[in-house]
Amino acid sequence: MSGRAVRLALPLAAALALAGAGIATYLTVVHYAHQPIACSAIGNCELVNSSEYAKVGAIPVALLGAAAYVSMLALVAGAWLRRDAMLLLAAWGIALGSFAFSLYLTYIELRVLYAICVYCVASASVVTALLAVLSAGVWGARDELLGGGAATAEGGG
Repeated sequence: MSGRAVRLALPLAAALALAGAGIATYLTVVHYAHQPIACSAIGNCELVNSSEYAKVGAIPVALLGAAAYVSMLALVAGAWLRRDAMLLLAAWGIALGSFAFSLYLTYIELRVLYAICVYCVASASVVTALLAVLSAGVWGARDELLGGGAATAEGGG
């Protein structure tokens, strides 16, 4: 993989995935510890995170988020270490799915629960930034992904 977009995207995506994993891990820990969420006066984190929408089956949404962020981090690290555009594309796919799920959860917060969780907003912001950064990286690696090799129209190689 070559190109400036890819070189910039990988470390930024890794940092964002790490930040997202931190948020989601915190929410997962307080869920299983049955502890209150440290929340500012903005929003109602407890209502959002104790609602029926905070789980998929028996699995907390926060745990799914942590798994998604850790997966993206591992794929981005692998893409950087192995110079493998397919790993970058896989991370982008998880980011796209996570972004879509985040849109759904934001809708639930605003239109069903009428409550906001600042951690959820932070996670939605992180996953949106991740999707943007990984999209730029995938765009930068498009020639390799489409089978055109590592050379780009910009003369990279």
